[in-house]
Amino acid sequence: MTGRLLDAHEVTERLAVPDAFLSRTDLATLGLPRRAVDAVFRELDVIVLPRFSRPFVRVSDYLALVERATYRDDRVRA
Repeated sequence: MTGRLLDAHEVTERLAVPDAFLSRTDLATLGLPRRAVDAVFRELDVIVLPRFSRPFVRVSDYLALVERATYRDDRVRA
């Protein structure tokens, strides 16, 4: 990574790679407001690399969270 900000299309493409990482900025680029990004990082295992301050979550974990939090006709929100 070059440190540049990715556009929404590039971040969306990364969602197809289950072992890829997403940063807080990536989630915001996908349209999540700050409180939602905070909720994602509280809910999931967070990857913090040595000597690197930016935390990440795995794409597969994020997509599983979205699936668990999605309410369709077969589920009622409690």
